[in-house]
Amino acid sequence: MRAPCFFLLFVAPPFGALATNPVPSLMDEAYTDQADPCVLEHDNHLYVYPTASQSDFSVWSAALPETRGTTFSPSDLTFSKSPEPVLTPTGGCPITTIVPALGKGTLTWAPHVSYDEDSGKFYIYYSKCLNLYVASSSSPTGPFGDEKFLQYLAIDPMLFHDKDTGKDYLYYADINLPRMWFGEESIYVQSMDAPDTFSDEPPVQLIKPDQHPWEFFRSSAIAPRGINEGPWMYKGEGDGPLYLMYSGAGADTYHYNLGYATCETPMGPCAKSEQNPISVPQKPEEAGVFGPGHHAVWTDRKTGKSWVFYHSKDSQDNGVWDRHICVDEMKFGEDGELLIPMTRG
Repeated sequence: MRAPCFFLLFVAPPFGALATNPVPSLMDEAYTDQADPCVLEHDNHLYVYPTASQSDFSVWSAALPETRGTTFSPSDLTFSKSPEPVLTPTGGCPITTIVPALGKGTLTWAPHVSYDEDSGKFYIYYSKCLNLYVASSSSPTGPFGDEKFLQYLAIDPMLFHDKDTGKDYLYYADINLPRMWFGEESIYVQSMDAPDTFSDEPPVQLIKPDQHPWEFFRSSAIAPRGINEGPWMYKGEGDGPLYLMYSGAGADTYHYNLGYATCETPMGPCAKSEQNPISVPQKPEEAGVFGPGHHAVWTDRKTGKSWVFYHSKDSQDNGVWDRHICVDEMKFGEDGELLIPMTRG
């Protein structure tokens, strides 16, 4: 049985604990761009794993106070960066010399960390050079090793453990490299036989870009013409519905935002909400928030509040990678819809 990286609910109310964004102690002067945060709670500590160097992953950790009242916010924590990277993938990435605009290093992106209770191991899922990999460790601070290939031409992995069935599912966004300039980036799921092994069932496409115009904004011709990425599957308490959350539009644009679909099973079918995107306001630039997306969620079991960790840009300039980690409180709306009021400053 697996404890996934974080739990999820959405919609920050107009009142309650407020966050300071970007989170001060998650800022790293070594990088002008930090994105795609994963959040894991273990032994009364929070661990945050972002994309930063594009060649390795570090972790930021903070002890949780034993007493947390209604005014507590994760942004109040003092996170400390690991002295060494928790994972440095091996090998190179020749495509960066062919298409430098894709990024740098080994294109090591979007970590997702999960704890497997059966083995007592931590597993980190990530993309390297536009392919998916997994590695393991006995500690949330690594080092992670025994790297194993999972999937060609895919990014943004997220592991979901269905408590009702005991099964695991890996969600990811596909990269259609031959059609990169004219194709789409869609979200797929595949069931798992073990933390590092897919089942024999074929992958299933759950959603694809089809909501105009927000999912189709991009800053460069090398980007897909429509983007759904950064998947996160959440199952409500009891018989609650399945929400497949995702990010849409180009991640280097201020149009980047979050949406969701409701799913009948972890393998679909799924139907997108007509209320997408779900930031409040729907045009977050009106609140000084630019390009919020690729989120993770942590539920504080002491207060019952849920917090969404995400990245947003420092500026409204499209084509500029200037993202940093933010956090805001969230809830469900009155009718079960997901909304995320976002803040800056």
